[in-house]
Amino acid sequence: MVNDLKKGLKIFFPIFFIAILLGTTTVKGDYNVAVGNTFKYDVVKSSWDITFGTNTSKGTGFNFKGVKYPVGTQFTVEVTAVSPTSSVDWDMTVGTETESGSNNLFDIIGIAFSLFLPVIFASGLSGSWNQTEIDLGPYIFDLFFVEPVSFSDFFYELSNETYVTESMSDTNFEFNNVYGAFDNSSTIAIFEWHFDISYTNSDANFGGIYTFKLAFDKNTGQVKGQYFTFDYAGTVDGETFNYKFTQLVEDENYNMPGVGFIPGFEWFVTLPVLVLLGSIVVIVRRRK
Repeated sequence: MVNDLKKGLKIFFPIFFIAILLGTTTVKGDYNVAVGNTFKYDVVKSSWDITFGTNTSKGTGFNFKGVKYPVGTQFTVEVTAVSPTSSVDWDMTVGTETESGSNNLFDIIGIAFSLFLPVIFASGLSGSWNQTEIDLGPYIFDLFFVEPVSFSDFFYELSNETYVTESMSDTNFEFNNVYGAFDNSSTIAIFEWHFDISYTNSDANFGGIYTFKLAFDKNTGQVKGQYFTFDYAGTVDGETFNYKFTQLVEDENYNMPGVGFIPGFEWFVTLPVLVLLGSIVVIVRRRK
């Protein structure tokens, strides 16, 4: 699986190289939070609608430690340890359940890999379909803290539409629309990334739209809001695979601006289209 994933992602080397470079060399700022700081988040939207061959599932809400929680649920994130220039450890609590985790500079790589979520998901489904688990809904993308300077440098790079388009040089892909923006003019910085892409070869024919939006406090590094939407449809090696996903998580005192409308795009429900680029993973696996 690892080797197949590497083959499928090799055309993304320029973006991953920038991410790794920024994540390991530009340690210029701080995670400016303290142990004991507690933040509350509202799950405003969370759902997916998945079809794989003859199987289908619609999950609304989110899955936390094997329990299904409805949209509207509030959870807390408490800081448990801080290394100012490298990481923040935290406890995430939903109801009576708690899970520990951390955020660090390698989350830059995590953001890039999130683009391939549907393809990685499809690769897993090629072996089995777990109706019960899928019906629980998606997990929360647990990015709660970013290092303000390094992430700002990263987002400046990836808001360059020309850079992104030129980096994706595979001739099987057609970029119908690309939009990137990074507004760093106020206390809350906002990054946006939107793609409309189609892919065609002898084994696959699909297309879709991907949106990612992240807002963070430039002083503390706390993530104020994050929004994902994907809408992917087509066939891979003769199997139907449709994947729609929407998730909006906000700090209880923050409302993400402009969610639902994208300059230069129509109104839509979306999906990580760069994920689609990784659909090679599924094709390669099935050929073996």
